[in-house]
Amino acid sequence: MPYAVDLFCGAGGFSEGIIQAGFDIIFSSDKSDMVKATYVNRHTQLGMVEGKDTHFELADIRNLSAQKILDEVNKLKYGHIFEKGNIDAFFGGPPCQGFSRLGKRDASDPRNMLFHEYLRLIRDIKPKYVVMENVTGILDMYMLDFPSVLSNSKYLGQNLVKDILKHELEGLGYNLLDVQVLNAADFGVPQRRNRVVFLAYRNDVAPLKYPKPTNKRVSVYDALGDLYDGKTYSTEYSKVSIIGRTPSYKTGLPIKREKITNMELPHHDEVIKERFSLYKEGENKKNAISRLQNKGIDLLETAPALFWNSLFTLNKQSMFNNFKTILLKENVENVDEILKHFTFVNKILANIALAAATHKKQEYDLHINKLAKRLQTNIENTKLLWERFSEISRLEELSVSYNQKMKKGKIDEKDGEALFTKKGIRSRLDSKSVSPTMVTLPDDFINPYFDRVLTVREMARIQSFDDSFEFIGKRTTGGTKRKQEVPQYTQVGNAVPPLLAKAIAQEVLFAIQKNSLEPNLID
Repeated sequence: MPYAVDLFCGAGGFSEGIIQAGFDIIFSSDKSDMVKATYVNRHTQLGMVEGKDTHFELADIRNLSAQKILDEVNKLKYGHIFEKGNIDAFFGGPPCQGFSRLGKRDASDPRNMLFHEYLRLIRDIKPKYVVMENVTGILDMYMLDFPSVLSNSKYLGQNLVKDILKHELEGLGYNLLDVQVLNAADFGVPQRRNRVVFLAYRNDVAPLKYPKPTNKRVSVYDALGDLYDGKTYSTEYSKVSIIGRTPSYKTGLPIKREKITNMELPHHDEVIKERFSLYKEGENKKNAISRLQNKGIDLLETAPALFWNSLFTLNKQSMFNNFKTILLKENVENVDEILKHFTFVNKILANIALAAATHKKQEYDLHINKLAKRLQTNIENTKLLWERFSEISRLEELSVSYNQKMKKGKIDEKDGEALFTKKGIRSRLDSKSVSPTMVTLPDDFINPYFDRVLTVREMARIQSFDDSFEFIGKRTTGGTKRKQEVPQYTQVGNAVPPLLAKAIAQEVLFAIQKNSLEPNLID
């Protein structure tokens, strides 16, 4: 059985493919305790005993030494057999934020130094084969004064990452293949996900090659259809997702799904649902606006909550002025404090307008009550304030004018932002095609069939995870916590698709097998 080390392992996308290809993973490492929970849970589910069959090290790679890795793997059931030079393969994908074209590209970003640490461990352990996966942005990314692992010198000035990698690996005694970009969709993953894969083999072992695409395209429907249509299996892809691809460590058979997990539905208010409803399959914001400009839309009829929300958003300044006038005229206390939070108040006013227009008394009373609490006054006074505000804001006239504009398709940039927000990257998946690249933010994609974002399980299906693979921890996070936490959506979005990982790992396995079958062919 070939032995692999899985660094920057995340929740375990690469691990799934490595195991499916036929490797034993003897050591894994990541610095997030949230991904550790998912990763270790999965390996336990597969029958792997921590500390006996494998070892997970919760550590920043900068604090991880080769000696630590060798010490831990030599405590496993295999006996004291591991030493520098006889571990079969290293797999790893240093975090890509510093290389990504989507973010700020900074040659001095400390995250970019993580692949230096990967090289350091390669130098000190000398595995036979090396795999490194990353975003395509790494190909034209420069490093500033990058320190070599070959000596105490640096690559002065700016140097391309790929050139540094080639020079470093060759200096360590490896052959680096001409770099290729692999698209996950070419390997049975229902997703266009281009990734740069660096493959290298030590000078004294059999050569390695890139996997050949299967060119068997899988659509979003193939991936998700059975989750909604009530059928046991809709497609071959969904059947295998349920039955499983990753074998049990004990039985050698795939782990079948016993129950569906990670399918908790997101909770969206009516405005968000109606906003999502404006997207047709395969459309992004730009496409949707273009269609509405050509055909127009009776927004008041088709999306009333969004209509009033957009109307109040577009006229926020005049709403603010009118509301302030009313508050001052009626001698309401704490006017400045109330207006300090006008964005929230404006949403309440929009909801009152919606309830009034649709004659929903219960909802009208609910939002009037919210406004009364905000104003610290009674219900009757609040209703009078609302009526006066509505009158001086000329809401009836304003709403008729706005809807006529929407019907004629006269949608400008501000209208577009009010309807769709500033988020231009959001799109609705096309069920008949492969998905765009899954990312860590759940609201980037709308389900092709429902007016909501994807569930964690739906994202996992599109990433080619087995249904039996359960993601642990909180589903999502926000604000400053994004830099520290790795919730379920992020775990899925950051993962290497297991089927792509399997295709890569199989080529490494073939080369290892060639070493034992044809030792005389190796120089």
